[in-house]
Amino acid sequence: MNGALALLLGAVLAAPQGGEPLFVRKLLPAADGQPARATVSANTRSVDCHEALQELGNAMGWNVLLDSRPLENDLRIGHVDLAFTDQDPRVIGQLIAVAAGADTVFDDGNEARGVRPTLHVVRRPDGATESGRQRLRALAAQWYRSFLTDELQNEPLVADEAMAVRFSLGSMLIDNGDLESAIRYFTQVWDNRPHDSVPAAVLRVAECHLDLARNSRDRERAREQWGKAEEWARRVLENFPSADEVTRATIVLGKALLGLATTEATPEAMKKRCDACRTELSARVMRLLDTVEMLDVWLLIGETQFRLGWPTRAYETMLTLRESPNFGDLGEQQFLDYHFLLGYGALGSDKPELAMQALEWFLINGRTDPRRGMAYVLLTKAYMAQNRHVQARAAAVEARDRHMADLDETWRREALKLWARTALALGDKESAFAELEVLVHRVDDPELTLFVVDELLVDRQWQRAISVARPLVGHEGGQGDRARFQTIKALYEQAVAQKNLAEFPAAAVALAPKILDPKLRAATAELLGDAWTQLGKLEYAADAYRGILR
Repeated sequence: MNGALALLLGAVLAAPQGGEPLFVRKLLPAADGQPARATVSANTRSVDCHEALQELGNAMGWNVLLDSRPLENDLRIGHVDLAFTDQDPRVIGQLIAVAAGADTVFDDGNEARGVRPTLHVVRRPDGATESGRQRLRALAAQWYRSFLTDELQNEPLVADEAMAVRFSLGSMLIDNGDLESAIRYFTQVWDNRPHDSVPAAVLRVAECHLDLARNSRDRERAREQWGKAEEWARRVLENFPSADEVTRATIVLGKALLGLATTEATPEAMKKRCDACRTELSARVMRLLDTVEMLDVWLLIGETQFRLGWPTRAYETMLTLRESPNFGDLGEQQFLDYHFLLGYGALGSDKPELAMQALEWFLINGRTDPRRGMAYVLLTKAYMAQNRHVQARAAAVEARDRHMADLDETWRREALKLWARTALALGDKESAFAELEVLVHRVDDPELTLFVVDELLVDRQWQRAISVARPLVGHEGGQGDRARFQTIKALYEQAVAQKNLAEFPAAAVALAPKILDPKLRAATAELLGDAWTQLGKLEYAADAYRGILR
């Protein structure tokens, strides 16, 4: 028999007899809280997969679209036997496609707009591609869900394996990015404890909440997820203290507590949370084995010390981390964290050269790290401490021109100060002062204003210093006191330089009573005493030295 005749005979045998359809569609009524659903039945031998899919589409009112002509040829060559009753038509369509080495993707369409559902027939998923892996995981998840259906719950096999199935399903949902669904299945493992998978499942719930918090753009939503991550991490630590998951749970706990710190409304509340996090992590370190995971715990402790502004302690923590036998196993992100914290700690520990080396490594290797702006600020300080003014200027310009948007108010102010100081160190005074004067009048930043006034005083530009300080002179509180004292100091130094102290006391006394800070009041009184002494009015000078101003 030649090939053409064989294909013709196969087509005749496969054709439905008497014109009857291959599939019989049936609508099962709603029952037991389940909505009505359509099923199909069939009883046919050796039908080619292409025809079977087309007939299924006709029975269900679907469009059937094929990915390519070569795939259509494969479907025509592949044959299946159809013998089943009242089955899900989507599952049947997928099984027919699989028989020919293909796969399906279903589009529900839009019934209200008259758009029919579409059964897309595509090449089978390939584990070598991300889209293929996602589809394979989706197939497995579909099988797991069918395994966990209510009508099977009383089967002995299902009862024995259901927890492991739920854990596997949750893991695949994480891989597919469906964290909310994953949390539901892992929580079911916790609800049905005891079971061997419970500690790992509880840890996964904590990790899912952690990821949801990181990805949330809503502050309150993120705070809620950080809190849930903390709650579930503590369940591992409190209920399974000897489980292997304890170290990872400690890491999740630390990250959750740091995340909660970022949602606090005030710097004081943020620091209080960071200190609580540091205290708890430090206490737990003693009960943990020195494993690779412990590296993350040390890095988290260093991060809390960074946020608390404790550079010497951060430096000591990084030295402890460096001594770990697992130090060589640090991952790429961990190495970045280590070098950033080491640079910060070394700078605050009077080791500018080590800080410079660590921060340069960080900037070379962390090209997309969000801490680059802070690293450039710290690197500028390290260069300045070594009198490398040209390098410091380059780092300060980089921080100011490219990374200001990444910095919070405190770091922005520091970046601007360093930019100005490096310009002054290189003799570029006029352009630096001119831009800073424009900036302080445009931006309401009292600390930056006071910094500019100090630098102008050092440069003996007293009248400009008085002008820049003027908007703060009427302010209440410490910043107003500092502005008033700086103004008095500028008036005094200017009067001494011009050898015209006669008008200084009256101008100083107009401001001095408004200074409430004891140290600044004492310094003001001393300036007035010196002025009266040089003017020959010793009685006035004696009163001024005693704090009596007139």
